[in-house]
Amino acid sequence: MSAKLLQQIFKRVYGKPSWRVRRRFGPSILLEFGKPKLEIPEKVLQPTKTGRKFPKRMIRVYGDWHLTTFDCDWEIRQNNYKICNSRSETEVIDRGCEILDGQILTKVIVSPKTFVTDFYFDLGAHMQTKPSKSKNEASSMWDLFCPNGRVFSLKSDGNYSYDSGKTPGDKVHCSPFTFDLE
Repeated sequence: MSAKLLQQIFKRVYGKPSWRVRRRFGPSILLEFGKPKLEIPEKVLQPTKTGRKFPKRMIRVYGDWHLTTFDCDWEIRQNNYKICNSRSETEVIDRGCEILDGQILTKVIVSPKTFVTDFYFDLGAHMQTKPSKSKNEASSMWDLFCPNGRVFSLKSDGNYSYDSGKTPGDKVHCSPFTFDLE
C-alpha cells in the first residue's frame, strides 16, 4: 500500500509550483506548495535580558503542503548539471534553493531496495535524496506535511509513516515501504 499511498498523496501536489524554497537548519531544505497561508499569533515575544531588545511577533507564511529533507544525503541538479548537495557550502545550497523555487513538481519516484527518492520538476530540476552514509540508526529522510494535518515520512531503513503531525515521535507507527503499484 505504501507506494500507492505515496502516489495518491503526491498526486495532489503534482502540478503545483514550489515557493519559498529555503535552507532550514544545517543542510535541511524546505519547499512550500499550494496556497499561501498567513499565521499571525496573538503571542508576542518579549525582550530578554541577554538577547532580543524589542518585542517581536512571529509571522509565518506557509503552503498547503511542505516538503522537507531531513536526515539524508541529497543533491540538486538542473538539466543534469549538479548545483549542490547536502555537504555544500551554505551559499551554494541557497543557490540550489533559488533554482528549485518556482518549479512545478511533476513526479516522485522511490527506488526499491535503496529508497533513493527522485523529485522531478518541470523546468529541468531534479532533487534526489538517499539514506545518509554517516548515520547508523534509522531516521526520517524527508517528510511531506499535508493539509489534513498528517505527515508522510520516508525513513532511511525503508519504513514509512503517515500519522498526525502532532503524534509524539515515540508513538509514530512505521510500516515497511512496499512497491505495490502493479
